[in-house]
Amino acid sequence: MTIKYLFLIFFSLIFISGCSSLDKASLNNNSETVSVKKEPDYLSDINAEIEGKQAEDAPIILSTDNLAHTDETKKSKSDTGDVWLRLPELYQLSDIQNKRIDTQKKWFLKHKKHLKDVSKRAAPFLYFITEEVNKRNMPGEIALLPIIESSFRPRAYSNMKASGLWQFVPATGRSFGLKQNWWYDGRRDVYHSTLAALTYLQQLNKYYKGDWLLALAAYNAGAGNINKAIKKNLKKGKAIDYWSLSLPKETYKYIPKLLAISQIVQNKQALGVNLTPIKNTPHLMLVQTGSQIDLSVAAKMTDLSLKEIRNYNPAFKQWATDPDGPHQLFLPINQVEKFEKQLALLDKEDRLQWHRHKIRSGESLSVIAHKYKISVAALKKSNHLKSTRIRAGKYLMVPSGDANNIPVLAKTSSKKKHVNKQKIYKVRPGDSFWKIAKKFNLSHKNLAAMNHLSSGDTLSIGQELSISNQAVQQSSTASSSSMKSTQKDVIKYKVKSGDSLYTISKQFKVSINDLKRWNQLDVQQYLQPGQELKVIIIASSQPI
Repeated sequence: MTIKYLFLIFFSLIFISGCSSLDKASLNNNSETVSVKKEPDYLSDINAEIEGKQAEDAPIILSTDNLAHTDETKKSKSDTGDVWLRLPELYQLSDIQNKRIDTQKKWFLKHKKHLKDVSKRAAPFLYFITEEVNKRNMPGEIALLPIIESSFRPRAYSNMKASGLWQFVPATGRSFGLKQNWWYDGRRDVYHSTLAALTYLQQLNKYYKGDWLLALAAYNAGAGNINKAIKKNLKKGKAIDYWSLSLPKETYKYIPKLLAISQIVQNKQALGVNLTPIKNTPHLMLVQTGSQIDLSVAAKMTDLSLKEIRNYNPAFKQWATDPDGPHQLFLPINQVEKFEKQLALLDKEDRLQWHRHKIRSGESLSVIAHKYKISVAALKKSNHLKSTRIRAGKYLMVPSGDANNIPVLAKTSSKKKHVNKQKIYKVRPGDSFWKIAKKFNLSHKNLAAMNHLSSGDTLSIGQELSISNQAVQQSSTASSSSMKSTQKDVIKYKVKSGDSLYTISKQFKVSINDLKRWNQLDVQQYLQPGQELKVIIIASSQPI
């Protein structure tokens, strides 16, 4: 009887534990009290993921058939002319109160200029993002997520290789159809990356059974990390809502930052926060170009500068759109009609000023020149070749247009009796526009412009940059004149993961002792990622 009685108790306990679990605590409750309810369905997926049956950091790819848009779109409750005033009407999360939100709110209110600067950068894009969030009936707070992710910098690039307003890493970007190549980075395409980010967030929300805070946390840290934290709390008998989880430092602050920003926007007048007004009307329109087009040609067809075209279309990394598409540009509404009329009148051969040709096995300069109907001399001139020897797999820039007026890959000098030869610099590990420009006594913006790039573009190892002979001579002149006098440049360097005083001193050609002295560092003091160091660079006769 005793053994039977013990077995009966044992199986009763198994039955009870299998039919109950810890439910999520209220989002507004900071305590760790839990109620016993049915286990959420996604916990079975978490069990499999933690056991290694699913890829831990792989993005969750679900069917998007029912995620893209909903039939009903929320209507604005007022006829406000400002997106900042409209957004709070779409909020679903900002009534949440938590000390962590208050901490972040205090930080932002101490840095009101940062909010003002961010609002200026958001101006071209926030209406579009808000509309897309609204179409999908998602929380309006999500339209503010690029403030946390990238400070509304479309070319933002992190140490983890995340890029764009929504900070997609390469693999996740590709899994959501964001193309990435030499010409184009879809993660920086405001239109396509916004659609991808919102779809990803909807997928995560569905996976976490409608819990937007867990979905947002997973967007930042990856579902694998969130599921591990949930599993750990379940084993300890703790609540499994976002506020109760043990999370990485960045994710711990991520949602409090978003909700703090949302609450500040909602009460900006009372808090004395000035944001750049953004009209609650379409600002940009996606215009089809039909085929590849030079960005400078597009600029001439509008009243916009090349810089403005690039700012609206930061995904295009080179001087022209991707030959294989997407064949579209984001343009201000008031420029669309003029652009489309000019485009209709534009001859096909006038759309581009350059072609990028990959050399195939067996090809010679004469074969390539014949293909593009230009002379071998013109091909050599535009690519700074001293001989006709070329290698398969390399690229040639092929000019189009008037063969008698061949452009080169850098600005030419107008001085007489001066042949503006080019120096080719191959990008090395650790290089940046700033660092390379310093070597040749140039500004990083001028160096980028010489190569038809933006100073915000990412350089790749082995990439070749052209530097005009004039710039090299100026560098030489500056170096010789600095023999007698030195010039000091003081910069602020932000410490990255893996940095040490030794690596920083090598990078800037300064001594470790100087670094310690300039920054009042103790011998035993460790550097922290994000820490700012003062570095004094002395320009002398030796190039940096």
